[in-house]
Order: sequence, then C-alpha cells, then structure tokens
Amino acid sequence: MKIIDRILIFIRHKNLSMRAFDKSINAGSGYISKQNKSKASVGSDVIERILYRYPDLNALWLLKGEGEMLVRLTEEERKEDSKEPSEIYSLLDKMIDDKIESAMKRHTKALLDKLDSFPTMEDIRREIEKSQKNA
Repeated sequence: MKIIDRILIFIRHKNLSMRAFDKSINAGSGYISKQNKSKASVGSDVIERILYRYPDLNALWLLKGEGEMLVRLTEEERKEDSKEPSEIYSLLDKMIDDKIESAMKRHTKALLDKLDSFPTMEDIRREIEKSQKNA
C-alpha cells in the first residue's frame, strides 16, 4: 500500500471530501485526486503539511504503514485539531466572491450596452408606419 492509499483511508476516517482535505493542507484543488488516479508519489512538502495540520495522524503509519493510524492527543492538541480552517480560507473565499461579482458586473454592463443599441418598440412602430406610408 502506498502513502496515497493511506492518505485516502485517513480522509475517509475524517469524513472529508478530497477537495476539503486539499484545502485544509493548502494543496492545489484536485491534488489528492490526481495523485490517487495516477498512483503518483506525494511530495514531502505535502506530507509535512498533512502531519502539521493533522497531529493525530501517526507519521510512521502514514509513511510506512506501521502502527496505528491515529495517535492519542492531549486535550490541548485535540482542541487545536478541531479548530475551523484558518482565516486565510475566509479571505480567499471573499477574494473569489469579489472577483466573481466584478466579472458579473462587467458582463452585465456589456449586455446592457448591447441592449441600448437595439431598437425600442416605439422605433419599430415608427419604422413600420414609415414603410407603410412609402408603400
């Protein structure tokens, strides 16, 4: 069994999606899924982030498959582990929302500008009357 397989077991144990896990360890979206599909190695920097973010994960089990998956945490470590994702995720979400809102405003303005160039019903009525008089 490879490290990626043990990571997937741990993710299921934590009842997380791969996306949520990627986010929690500050990995690119789809990182764990991609590594799993290709059965590729997981970088040492990612392993470090996993072990830092999840102190209850037994490093020896993760790396070699030896021992139990989880280690016992002190009460203080358990509180630290159960904290919500850091404030940076909230800031990133806000930045993404702001980008989406800005893009929507630009697209809405472009559509409204195009609509301004379309004739109104009154313009169409006048054009019809004009063509009827000339006929």
